[in-house]
Amino acid sequence: MRTVSNPQDPLEQAADWQIRLQEEPHARADFEQWLTESDAHRAAWRKMETLWGALGELPVEPQTAHARSLVPEPTRRPQPINRSCRRWPALATAAGMAAIAIMMAPQATLALRADYQTGVAQVRTVQLADGSTVVLSPQSALKVLDADGRQVELLKGQAYFQVAPDPQHPFIAHAGQLSVRVLGTAFDLDLQQDAAEVALEHGQVQAENTQPPLSERLMPGQRLKFSWPSGKVERSSLVPTQVAAWRRGSLFIENQSVADIVEQLQRYTSGWIVITDPSLNTRRITGVYDLNDPPRALKALAQSLGVNSRQMTPWVHTLGNF
Repeated sequence: MRTVSNPQDPLEQAADWQIRLQEEPHARADFEQWLTESDAHRAAWRKMETLWGALGELPVEPQTAHARSLVPEPTRRPQPINRSCRRWPALATAAGMAAIAIMMAPQATLALRADYQTGVAQVRTVQLADGSTVVLSPQSALKVLDADGRQVELLKGQAYFQVAPDPQHPFIAHAGQLSVRVLGTAFDLDLQQDAAEVALEHGQVQAENTQPPLSERLMPGQRLKFSWPSGKVERSSLVPTQVAAWRRGSLFIENQSVADIVEQLQRYTSGWIVITDPSLNTRRITGVYDLNDPPRALKALAQSLGVNSRQMTPWVHTLGNF
C-alpha cells in the first residue's frame, strides 16, 4: 500500500496519486474522495495530467478517465511542453508497461545499429582500430563504418575524438547531416535533436554539409553549430581547454538556449526533465554547471532564469513556474 506524502502539498499528492492509480486500481474510491476534498486538489490533478501528457501520449486508464469527469475542464487548453523531453526513456513504472515499450523502442533500434553505447551519466573511452581514441559522453552511441576505424557515425549524443595522424587516410565523423573531415586532431562532436555542433581543441577540421551546401575550416577554439531543416549556421569561440569539458564534469555554457542546456543535462538524469513554460526554450544563458550533481545544476539553471526547479517524482523533474 502506497501512502500519499507531504499532505501540505497538493501537487506532490497528485503525483503520488498518478502513480498509485497505476499500481492500485482498487484505490479509485479513495482517490475520488481526495479529489472532492478541495479545489486545490482538483487544480493540482489538472496540472499533473498536463505534465503527464507532456511525457507522451500515454494510454488512459479507466480510473483516471472517470476521475476527469469530476474535474472541471480549464477554460484555456494547456500548451504543449518541451517536445524534446518526450524522447528520453525512463524506468517509470507509473507510466505503465505500454508507455515504457513506446519509450524504449528507439533505444532498442539504436542498440542494434551502434557498436558502442553509453547509459545515463556513463562516460566510456573507446580505442579504434587506427589508434584513434573516442570518449563517449552519457547517453551516446557510435557506429564504426569501416574496418580500419577511419570513418564513424555518431548516432546519438556527444563524443570527443583524439584522432591518430594518417595523411593518406582522412578521418571522417558523421553526425546527422554534418560531416567532419580531419587528418590528425582533437575535437568534440555533439549531435542534438535537430542540430550538430563541432568544437576544435587543436589541429584543423573541415566541417561539410551537402544540403544546404556548407564547407568550412575550423581553427583551435572555434565552434560551429549547424541546424536542420533551417540550415542555420552559428559560429562562436571558446577557450580550447573548454572543449569537451564534460569529460572533467563541467558544462561550460555561453549564450546557449535553455532547450539545448536541458538536452545536455538530460544525459546525466534518469527520467525526464520537463520545461513547463515553452517560452523558456529559446532564452539564452551563459554559465558553468556541475555535471557531477545534475539536480544542483538544474536548480542553478532555474535560479538564473528566475523560475523553479522541482522533482515531482523520482522520474520527473520540472523547470519553470509550475
